[in-house]
Amino acid sequence: MEKLDIILVSYNSEKWIPNLLKSLEEQNYPLKKLHLTFVDNNSKDNSRVLIESYQNKNLFGGYHYHFLKGNIGFGRANNYGVNKSEQKLIFFLNIDTEVHKESIVELIKSAESVGEDVALWESRQFPYEHPKVYNPVSMETTWSSGACCMVRRDYFEQVGMFDEKIFMYGEDVDLSWRFRAHGYKLIYVPKSIVHHYTYMSAGEVKPNQFYNSTYMNLMLRYKFGHVKDIVKGYAMYLSLLAVKGPSESHKKNIFKRLTKSIYEGMKYRQWYRKNKNRGFYPGFKVWDYEINRDGAFYINEIPTECPLVSLLIRTCGRPNVLREALISVRNQTYPNIEVVIIEDGLPLSQRMIQDEFSDLNIMYKFTNERVGRCHAGNLALESANGEYLNFLDDDDLLYADHVEVLVNQLTQNPGFKAGYAIAFEVPTEILSNEPYKYEEKFHNVLHRQQFNRLILLHHNYFPIQTVMFKKEVFNELGGIDVSLEVLEDWDLWLRYALKYDFLYVEKLTSLYRVPAKVVDNHRRQELFDKYLPIVREKHFSKKFEVATSAVFKDAEFLLNKPPAIIYQRIKRMSFRTFVFKLKNKTYHLLKKYIS
Repeated sequence: MEKLDIILVSYNSEKWIPNLLKSLEEQNYPLKKLHLTFVDNNSKDNSRVLIESYQNKNLFGGYHYHFLKGNIGFGRANNYGVNKSEQKLIFFLNIDTEVHKESIVELIKSAESVGEDVALWESRQFPYEHPKVYNPVSMETTWSSGACCMVRRDYFEQVGMFDEKIFMYGEDVDLSWRFRAHGYKLIYVPKSIVHHYTYMSAGEVKPNQFYNSTYMNLMLRYKFGHVKDIVKGYAMYLSLLAVKGPSESHKKNIFKRLTKSIYEGMKYRQWYRKNKNRGFYPGFKVWDYEINRDGAFYINEIPTECPLVSLLIRTCGRPNVLREALISVRNQTYPNIEVVIIEDGLPLSQRMIQDEFSDLNIMYKFTNERVGRCHAGNLALESANGEYLNFLDDDDLLYADHVEVLVNQLTQNPGFKAGYAIAFEVPTEILSNEPYKYEEKFHNVLHRQQFNRLILLHHNYFPIQTVMFKKEVFNELGGIDVSLEVLEDWDLWLRYALKYDFLYVEKLTSLYRVPAKVVDNHRRQELFDKYLPIVREKHFSKKFEVATSAVFKDAEFLLNKPPAIIYQRIKRMSFRTFVFKLKNKTYHLLKKYIS
């Protein structure tokens, strides 16, 4: 097992130090392999006494501390600690954290399973997971939080360590981008959990964070961006003068930083001039550095109950596509999962499943003759052993916390028999089937909809993989209507929803693919248009068992916000998404008119 340096920077941190040390004592990792190095930025409280007088120093392989004469900043203090330590792996850990007992085990396990091209591993933060998106298959991320991440010492030193010009906020983005500029990868490890007490409440805006992070956005544009990025950065920064800031001296703070921005920006620009031949360009997302998943302030918790969950996958001779869905299942943080795979036709995926996924609890069946996706779905429903069921199409993906989040919410809200989360819609162009290569055009959230039966009668806002439901609902109300070619999931949800409420979970936990090409999108839409009136008519003629109060609540929502359903969907779209939707809609209407 690898030895590990843990660097801890403190500044007036007496509130956090005892619990952090206690959590490190409880690690399921040999404590003699852990070497702790404290760097104190001249604290004025009791931090120094707590660090020096700690009674269990001998539990660890090393316990060292350095007390500085001034506050030299977060990045520079971490560099100081690195220079005073020697292990090949370094764990940067914020002082206001507590480390889950399996956290270091999971980081080391990930490090041992990847190649030499990985420079950094990032833990998942509780209670608020950082919302930036990551690849749910490779687990790569474009930048990593410095609050709890492990790096290779040699790579860290190679890229120049933390930029000591950055006092606080932004140094982790900067380090991540320099790693990537040198060809290294960053890996997210969501099974490695660190409780980070960075916010006292959801949505809290801290003045120091606000002013330093917005200014560093401008400086990072100098360091990594093109001239147009810097110009945009100034436009954004000047716009802050028009908003109400988190302090009474808001405008003064902005002007003060503006006056020094060109001088300091040119210092940051030196890196760009020296490294522009590397061809690295990170891209800027306005004030962010990556697109974010909904649910930044969703409170994450480790499940107290772990009922069996069956993930139901229908596939049809596409092992290369199925592989990615199964990897996203393997990456789930929830421990008790059964995977039911029904292959419609010959067993073309069987060998791949046996060779590559023996670690998963998989029930695999094939129909031999083609029976269609609806029959395959019913076979999966009947075969599942789980208390909870969740469909996953073979070309869709789950983020690592999908099952964990929905199980947590459903077990904590036992009055609900079904729940659903939010998903990305991802227009995807298939470049090659063998090997499986594709291009994701962008990520868009199409549905953010509170449960409402009347809206559900109009259109489906439950992408199939977003819904988890109890098997008892299937046993009571039946499965998929085999007469449908498409919209079979909408029909199923309508049947279930007309008897039971669905729990809406405001966190994005999955993605589903749609065709990126206009022609393919049109063919798909034609099928939807054909079956839309069929599904509606089927349910219009039925009576349903719902309390009058529930109907009133749904109707009241529509009466209070009649234009909001469509308007909010358009308002939240990026320009690129809007153009994509408009282009597909125009093409579809023209083809329909011509025919």
